[in-house]
Amino acid sequence: MRFAWHLGLGKELGLAFWAMTMFEATIGAYASIWPLWIERLGAPIVVVGLVLGLSGVIRPFVLLPSSWLFERVDPLKVLLGARILSIVGLLIAALAQNWPLLLITVVFNAFGEIVFATIHTYVADKSGPNKVQAFSMVVTIGPAAALIVMPILSGLVISIWGIRAAFILAVITTVIALAFVSRMNFQKTRSGEEETADQPSYREAFRHRTTRSILLLHGCTLICLSIGVSLVPNYLEDFRGVHAATISVLSAGAAVGTAIFAIVTARSRKLQNNPLFAAAIATSFVVIAMILFATLSALPAIAVAYFLRGGLFSAWVLFISAVGDLTPARIRSRAFITLEILGGGAMSFGPVIAAQLYGFDPRMPLVVGAVSGLVMVMIVLRVGRMIRQAQPAPVVPAESLAG
Repeated sequence: MRFAWHLGLGKELGLAFWAMTMFEATIGAYASIWPLWIERLGAPIVVVGLVLGLSGVIRPFVLLPSSWLFERVDPLKVLLGARILSIVGLLIAALAQNWPLLLITVVFNAFGEIVFATIHTYVADKSGPNKVQAFSMVVTIGPAAALIVMPILSGLVISIWGIRAAFILAVITTVIALAFVSRMNFQKTRSGEEETADQPSYREAFRHRTTRSILLLHGCTLICLSIGVSLVPNYLEDFRGVHAATISVLSAGAAVGTAIFAIVTARSRKLQNNPLFAAAIATSFVVIAMILFATLSALPAIAVAYFLRGGLFSAWVLFISAVGDLTPARIRSRAFITLEILGGGAMSFGPVIAAQLYGFDPRMPLVVGAVSGLVMVMIVLRVGRMIRQAQPAPVVPAESLAG
C-alpha cells in the first residue's frame, strides 16, 4: 500500500495533523524539565509554582481578543506572528542565567497558545460528521506520538549538551510546525463566521447549557489533576533521586498512554458517542497514577504511573471533542477559545496550589490531586448522563475518515 503523507485524512486535516504533532513535539522537548530549569536558575519551589501559574494569568488577555483579531486579520498571519514570539521566548530560556528572565518566555509562549484553539476550530469545520474521530486522530494520536518520541530524544540531548539544549530542540520543532501551518487554508472558518450579520459572543457561548457544562467540567477536572501532577518532576528529582534526563525519558510513557487510549477511543463507537464518559475513564487513570507516584519509588512503578498519567491529555482532548460535537457551529470558535482559557488557566493555577502544599509535604499535592480527581470522575459521569438524556447521542458512521 502506498504511503500517504496525510494518513488518509485528506489534505486539509493532514496539514492540521502534522502541525499539531510538531507543536506538541515542541512541548515534549522541554515540558518535563521546565519546573526543574526554573528551580536550577535559583527559584525556590514556591516561586516555581508561581512562574508555572503565570501563563494562566496572561492567557485570557491573549486569547479573548484573538477572536476579534481573527475576524479582521488573516488568521495565518496572526498564527505565524504568535509562534515567532514563542520561538524568541524559547531562545531566551535557553540563554537565561537567572529565573526572572524566564518570565519573558512565559509571556511569549502565552501568545503561541493561540494556535491550539484556532486549529481545533479548523478541525471541527473540516471534519464533517466524524468530529470525535477527527479529533482523536489530529489532536490526540499525532501529538501523542510526538510526546512519545520527543522526551526520549530530549533526554538524549540533555545528557549530551545539558538542559539548555532542550529549548533549542523545541525551537526546531516549532519551525517545522509553522511550515505546515503556512499551507493551511483558514478562509472557510472565517467565512462561516461572517455569514451572519451579528458576530457570536463569548456570553452567547456560555449561555448554551450543554457547552457551559462541558467547559466547567473541563476547567474543574484539569485544575484538580494539575495540582497532583505539575510538580512530579521536582518530587522525583528531590525526593526519589531520579536524574533529569531519566525523568524526561520516563515522561514519554504518558504519551504512550495517551496514544493507546486515543486508539481505543477511535475504535470504540460507544466512547465516540459519549466523549464525557471516556473523559471520566481517562481522569480515573490519572488518579491511579498519583497514588503510584506517592507510594512507590521503584523505576518500573514510576514508569507505569507516567503511562497512566497520559490520561490527563486524553481527558483534555475528549472535552475538546465534546465541545466540537455538541456545540452549535455558530458559537464553536468562541467555545474553543473559552475552553483553552479555562483549561490552560487550570493547568497554570494548579502548580501555584501544588507549590503551597509541597511546602507542607512533597506528597501532599499528589494526595489532594487524587482525592479531588476522584470527585470529578463522579461529577463528570453524572453530568454526562444528564446531557445524554437531554440530547440524543450523535451517531458515528462506521467508515473511516478516509472513506
